[in-house]
Amino acid sequence: MRRRRARQVRKQIAVIGGIAILLVLTVVIVSINLYKDSKEKKQRALVKAAVEECYAAFAASKEEDVPAAEIEKEQADFAKWFVKHYTDQTEGALLKKAEKGELTQKDIYEATGETLQVLTDRKKGWLDDEQTAKEHQIYIREGREKKQAEVTIAGDICFAEEGFVLDHYDETDGLEECISPEILDITNQADVFYLNHEYCVSERGTPLEGKLYTFRAKPERMELLKEMGTDIVSLANNHVYDYGEEALLDTLDYLDEDNLPYVGGGRNKKEADRPVYFIVNGMKIGFVAATNAEIVYYTPAATESSPGVLEAYDTTEYNQIIKETAKECDYLIAYIHWGPEDTNQYAEYQTEQGKEFLASGADIVVGGHPHVLQGIEYVDGKPIIYSMGDFWFNDETKYTGLLKLDITYDGLAGMSFVPCLQTGYTTQYISDKAEQREMYDFLQGLSPNAEIDDEGRITQKN
Repeated sequence: MRRRRARQVRKQIAVIGGIAILLVLTVVIVSINLYKDSKEKKQRALVKAAVEECYAAFAASKEEDVPAAEIEKEQADFAKWFVKHYTDQTEGALLKKAEKGELTQKDIYEATGETLQVLTDRKKGWLDDEQTAKEHQIYIREGREKKQAEVTIAGDICFAEEGFVLDHYDETDGLEECISPEILDITNQADVFYLNHEYCVSERGTPLEGKLYTFRAKPERMELLKEMGTDIVSLANNHVYDYGEEALLDTLDYLDEDNLPYVGGGRNKKEADRPVYFIVNGMKIGFVAATNAEIVYYTPAATESSPGVLEAYDTTEYNQIIKETAKECDYLIAYIHWGPEDTNQYAEYQTEQGKEFLASGADIVVGGHPHVLQGIEYVDGKPIIYSMGDFWFNDETKYTGLLKLDITYDGLAGMSFVPCLQTGYTTQYISDKAEQREMYDFLQGLSPNAEIDDEGRITQKN
């Protein structure tokens, strides 16, 4: 009896001891979790505050005349969203930076792979899917090089069924007999390839009365743009309306069908004014275009209810578009169709307008229309490319080329020129080193403060 009682007592002690241990362990675990939760909350709060500071600086650089209370709410909302959706980053590198009080906008890009501009678009839901992005004129590309975007720009392309390059093309076995394979490889490998679309695409319309040169291509010629790897075109020129309103509208329809975005022209003023953006490796690059090339105004400006182009004879409106677009992207390329034709010397007004466009927010100004190359000038460290000349246009023999821009988080990391020669209805890559140097010397001679080395790299003279 006593033994049984002793066993019962021992069991009771064991149960009570086990419960006590469980209670102690529970208290310890709860305490640890509370400490951990408290620590994580403090860490998240620390990162959130640091992100708010970064976003405040970002917003201040983009917005004007916005009440401080509104900016504060915007930055708080963004920081809250960021901490919620980027947990891994807030617990890693960003936390270390925040703890030291050293967190920067660039640190956020390094950690997430996207700039604050892109993250803002993502927060708005604009990047939820391809169609939604497209509705906001945004196209996403995966860059070939990490943390870099390569934009390649060509000059004027002209497709006309009666004369010029298409007649020659029809007599060959393909595009590589008209444009060197080396050139096509570069344009297809670029993250974004951009050119001036100086013709209409249609089987309708009649040539504008009194106009000496009018250019129109059949719809099947759109395949040539695909073969070149074209990603975006400018319609801001003096030939896209050569066959009237019907042909311009057809051109817009065919571009839309091929999912090929355009700037500088549209069915109405809203379309002609709107920018296009490409996100490459988490950086948002903007494109805008306008024209002031005509002496006789054959090409109409788009209005609220009629198609046309974005004009910049008075630069006020284009400067405003540049200013607003610059707030929505990390790097802005402003195209302008301007300048005297068939001369390598740019006009004084081009310099004055180019400076305006840069001051309004463009990071680079690229020009076309003169049909020949003109010089390169740096203004406060930013380049004006006065004319890219004809890329593939006619049978004339003249220098041309491709402008390659290497864009990183910090801006333009490098700019170079691919030397080419248009001749006999073809565009050929200049491969001979001595001939390349001759071409570089020619372009450098047109440029007041730009140097071009033997690899085609363009830099500002010290």
